[in-house]
Amino acid sequence: MVLAENGEDDIVVCTKCDYAANVEAAKRAPKTTTIEPPVAKPAKFHTPGQNTIEAVGNYLHVDPFYTIKAVIKKAIYEDRSEIVVFFVRGCDNLQETKALNACKALELVDADAIEIVQAGLVPGYCGPIGLPENINFYIDKELENQENFVCGANEEDYHWVGVKMVNFKPARYCDLVEVQKGDCCAKCGGKLEITKGIEVGHIFQLGQKYSSAMNATFLDQNGKAQPFWMGCYGIGVSRLVAVMVEASHDEKGCIWNLQTAPYSVDIIISNTKDQESVAFATKLYEDLKQKGVEVLLDERNERFGFKMSDFELIGFPYAVVVGKGLKDGKVELVKRADLSKTVVQKDEILNKILEILE
Repeated sequence: MVLAENGEDDIVVCTKCDYAANVEAAKRAPKTTTIEPPVAKPAKFHTPGQNTIEAVGNYLHVDPFYTIKAVIKKAIYEDRSEIVVFFVRGCDNLQETKALNACKALELVDADAIEIVQAGLVPGYCGPIGLPENINFYIDKELENQENFVCGANEEDYHWVGVKMVNFKPARYCDLVEVQKGDCCAKCGGKLEITKGIEVGHIFQLGQKYSSAMNATFLDQNGKAQPFWMGCYGIGVSRLVAVMVEASHDEKGCIWNLQTAPYSVDIIISNTKDQESVAFATKLYEDLKQKGVEVLLDERNERFGFKMSDFELIGFPYAVVVGKGLKDGKVELVKRADLSKTVVQKDEILNKILEILE
């Protein structure tokens, strides 16, 4: 991922250390609060009409941190679909790619009210305690062994209070939450920020699905045929060009670095009617090419300002301006990064360029 303001992906970055991750994979330190917990013995509480986290929190005077939110989805598999419930803290959001990885479905879609009721669930009052046995569910890892929660009682107009998140199988717990701005870094404890990025490379773990179908096998240590474990990776070569421009530009145009620039040097003839300038620029051009330098000669019959604007727009790392100073034995070397100008003796410009390009 390359950070860029117009990127299509959300990237989590730490303001204190070098941690960075796509929001679909980002982790955080467990969320904490200074708010006192609503200590209570486990009990079913009547909560008529309170079918949202905000509503039940206000009704029972409980901070969302101590509530459990149920996100109900329909998981699509190759041969079936089923209702799956994901439980996260009331102040958190479900990260759908993490949820998809947890239930290993092909796709997750929103379940409508009819499907939810047909599955035996009660919309607005769904909780991990007393779920129908046929319902598959997952719980965010941060809730494991925590207590003093309020959650749906799987009964119309009722919630449980004083809930302890114990006695669930370890396989039920997964990282499900979407990391938010202001969360703490799991690596150093610093604050996390959300920025934009462009994906320029990716890896897919394919497992043995395709090798099994193709009967592509190897012999293991026991001499038994096993399907290959497969993976693939890709690099977006075409979008790397856009990424490099996004990463290095100013209001005038691109700023290429030496490793990626189409040309390292742009020789600009200020006045193409001056034969001395044309002759010097042409010889410098040929000499640089002989030395293996990627060089461009701008001998167009255009105004000098127009040529300089093109140089700034296209963004080659350096330009040599052959102009009026040539009569005094001098040319200008322009660095595109900061548009700084250095006057160089014409007899030294070749070696100067070779030196800075090393």
